[in-house]
Amino acid sequence: MNRVLGEIETARPLHAPAGVVSLAGWCLFRGRSEPPEVRLVTAKGILAMTDRTGRPDVANQLQGEPAAAASGFVINGRLPAGVYLARFEARLPDGSWHCFKSLSLAVEPSRLLAGIELPSAAGVVTERVHVEGWALHQDHPVQELTLRYGHQEISCETGRARPDLVAAHPGSSHAARAGFKSRTILSAGRGRLRLKARLTDGQVAIARTTLEIAVSTDENHGPELQLDADRVGLPTAPTPAAPPATEPAGRPLNVLFILHGSFAANSALHVTALSNELAATGHACTVAVTHDLATLERYRSPRFRGILHAEAAGGVNFANGRGPDVIHAWTTREPVRQLAVRLRHRHPEAKIVVHLEDNELQILALRLGRAAEELATLSDAELDALIPGDLSHPRRSRGFLAGADGVTVITEKLQEFAPAGRPCHLLWPAADSRFFHPRALPAAFRRVLDPTPGETVLFYHGNVHPANAAEMRELYTAVLQLNQNGTPVTLIRTGADTVDFLGELGPLVAPHVLHLGQILHHHHLPGLMALADIFVQPGASDAFNDYRFPSKLPEFFSLGRPVILPRTNLGGLVRHGEDAYVLERADAAGITRAVVTLRTDTALATHLAKGAVAYAERNFSWRRSAAELAKFYTRLAS
Repeated sequence: MNRVLGEIETARPLHAPAGVVSLAGWCLFRGRSEPPEVRLVTAKGILAMTDRTGRPDVANQLQGEPAAAASGFVINGRLPAGVYLARFEARLPDGSWHCFKSLSLAVEPSRLLAGIELPSAAGVVTERVHVEGWALHQDHPVQELTLRYGHQEISCETGRARPDLVAAHPGSSHAARAGFKSRTILSAGRGRLRLKARLTDGQVAIARTTLEIAVSTDENHGPELQLDADRVGLPTAPTPAAPPATEPAGRPLNVLFILHGSFAANSALHVTALSNELAATGHACTVAVTHDLATLERYRSPRFRGILHAEAAGGVNFANGRGPDVIHAWTTREPVRQLAVRLRHRHPEAKIVVHLEDNELQILALRLGRAAEELATLSDAELDALIPGDLSHPRRSRGFLAGADGVTVITEKLQEFAPAGRPCHLLWPAADSRFFHPRALPAAFRRVLDPTPGETVLFYHGNVHPANAAEMRELYTAVLQLNQNGTPVTLIRTGADTVDFLGELGPLVAPHVLHLGQILHHHHLPGLMALADIFVQPGASDAFNDYRFPSKLPEFFSLGRPVILPRTNLGGLVRHGEDAYVLERADAAGITRAVVTLRTDTALATHLAKGAVAYAERNFSWRRSAAELAKFYTRLAS
């Protein structure tokens, strides 16, 4: 094989802008009169040589080699975005391929191309008109398109005929339908116009334009609205000093976590934090998710590998060439159970650990609207027909737990579900100390936010689903009652609502709620949370709350505000009047009394704010949680 000579001469590091690969080099076999065929091999595709070029310079250097003068080659093509090991291979006379060079290749994603033609391509638009133009992504058609400027977002009609774009973009079969028109005329707003496209493969792409929108008024915004007023931003809090470096693990382990959703799920916050801390001490971590691997981009500097269940099903190998030492199944939900069972056969030496974070049977009962006792009487066939594929199966989950080598639980109460005799470890959640730490109240922003002097701001982040819908209605009812009784309160909400939990209450409480929707990047939350005077976790002791540990609670305590919570899960452990304001029931009446008390007793509010931070410092640390988890793994693995 040493008879193969060759080099890649494209500037390094190799990269492919907008997915377009264009590489050049030379290759020959010593003593042969014809240069070999060359190809580029990556994990996402193979690109053949597209052209042969003359190389008199190689002939001068390798005099006597008959193929040197014609040894140049060019490889052009397209690859999906990613960073790959690129193998350059030459075809041997017997038809096999030999790698003569291996390099890294960074393929950049294709850009969203766009043009605005009406009302104009550039300048300032002050009139309320429709916007027309085209938006084209080289690889995937545009499924949805919106115009964005200032605080406005306007949807567009897409798929309009644009035959003129075909010649300029011959590689895109969808160029002929790349035209768009805004569905409505421009509304009041100021800012540079951007186009946001959702592509047919689920990706989101942004195109910026040179068009400036400056529409002063519309039917909903009068001239008194100062759209060009100075922007009041949230202050940036100083980052706390980094904790001391951790000691390296004596026996590094390969750990595979299996999640029941994507990296956008709440469970992913726990798994990613633990994985980063474990990796900091030398353990290797991989996290398998069911779908939407792109949601990993929401995390800063992950120190673990993310893969899909579909990829993991064939077996998981780590950088040291071995499989997992520990497979940590994050809950007993069906997608997790099925993959863990399959991997047990692929990696029989791995220890299976199952994590419990909820009363899964109660969640199933609430989703189906049927009592847990009734579900227990159903046959296997009846259960199979009823149970959604993303929840736990009452009987299969028990068998799965019985076969586990160990169990981790988020609350001691969940130990009731752990099989007798199995090692069990209590694993509390924490908060990312890089972002969740005491923050001052942003006074300038609050002056803009508070429509009434003496306003009190509450904050709640999290989704509303069948299991917590009733208690969230209690929180909203408390907000309405406080305002009706002369106590001005605003609730800031983030998260999605999967059920209608308000009904007729919705329009009544709407003026007092600022719902910001889902915040995709979790580290953006603390700046918003700093706007709050009080954090509230509604609820009461029941079959759902007694077994859970709301992941927002460590974040509430870490910000340095008084926390109101019910006497269940963490509320059964903290001290009322010292660490938090604990209610027997955090329903509308209880929340109303607690808010009024904290508004009038400022000394108590200050005391509870300090107590919350102190409690967080004593009890919530991902580093400590990961260190104890690593010890648990090591005991199982040895």
